[in-house]
Amino acid sequence: MKKSFLALALMGAFSGAAFAQSSVTIYGIADVGFQSLDNGTAAGRFNKLQSGQQNGSRLGFKGTEDLGGGLKANFVLEQGLNLDDGSSAQGRTFGRRSTVGLAGDFGAVDLGRDKSPTFKFFDAYDPFGSGYINSGNGLSNLYFIGGSSTVAGTAAGSTGRPSNSIFYYTPGNLNGFSASAQYGFGEAAGDNTAGRSLGLNLGYTVGALNVGYSFVKDNAQALAAGPINAKKANTVAASYDFGVAKPVFIYQKVEDEAALALDQKIFTLGVTAPIDASNQVIATYTKIKDSTRLSTANLSTVGDAKQFAIGYSYSFSKRTNLYAAYANTTQDANSQKAGAAVKGADVKELTFGVRHQF
Repeated sequence: MKKSFLALALMGAFSGAAFAQSSVTIYGIADVGFQSLDNGTAAGRFNKLQSGQQNGSRLGFKGTEDLGGGLKANFVLEQGLNLDDGSSAQGRTFGRRSTVGLAGDFGAVDLGRDKSPTFKFFDAYDPFGSGYINSGNGLSNLYFIGGSSTVAGTAAGSTGRPSNSIFYYTPGNLNGFSASAQYGFGEAAGDNTAGRSLGLNLGYTVGALNVGYSFVKDNAQALAAGPINAKKANTVAASYDFGVAKPVFIYQKVEDEAALALDQKIFTLGVTAPIDASNQVIATYTKIKDSTRLSTANLSTVGDAKQFAIGYSYSFSKRTNLYAAYANTTQDANSQKAGAAVKGADVKELTFGVRHQF
């Protein structure tokens, strides 16, 4: 039985409108495994079962209706799941994605909540695919990916996923060029700037070469009627698929408008090396150079952090695979990156698990 037929039957239990869709599909990922993490806490190492290490576990519904003339309506409702305890992730029902939109010759426009363009940028270029290491967040846990704006002291939605947003994607027939953009409303009364978020991706693919640029800016407002601290990042990346190996280079500069201005540069060298159709090895080396001053009176800077990571995946089929990864982060005395419990602490993480896609 096809998934789309099963999905139609299930959705019909909730609303007869489901049968008006051209197609509705249920999909998801079930991912859970073991994590051993030493982040410098006085009590010692954490050993635990953790959901969503290679990819976040999820349950999703997506549908498309052909409106004629090349125009289509579409929707996606995607819920994050924690398989280790059965709870909902992202702190909301459909926290991963909740969008509705139109697509046609002009491209596609979606309204709602989704990953920021910069988050999707790292999904594409990070050899770990924004997973495996750094508590299942891949390199996106070390870089700034947006989706963390606040308005008048309210909590941010969740890192990397802006809410209240308009998303635009160019059509796929632009001779290798592509672009996507995002505008997120802060929804602050009388202020169109507070809490606003912006994102832009530009890409070009020719043969085995893939190059791209990403921009993200979040306007966070810590207190009602308080100043806005705009945090932004510019990122460039390039990869080339030689077949036997796919190297990648990523560079990002992050800054903000705080009184003690953030000044951070990050670069990664990585590689994906398929051994055969079932086995794959991936590795990255990342350096964070944080030149932010310790205080307005202290010219000393936060300092550097360095991470080496290696991962492995074995595929039983197109849907099911085993994975394992190890990451080691070392940093200067005033640096506190990669989830370190205290400044200067080294962080060591070992993960392995199983992922099934449906």
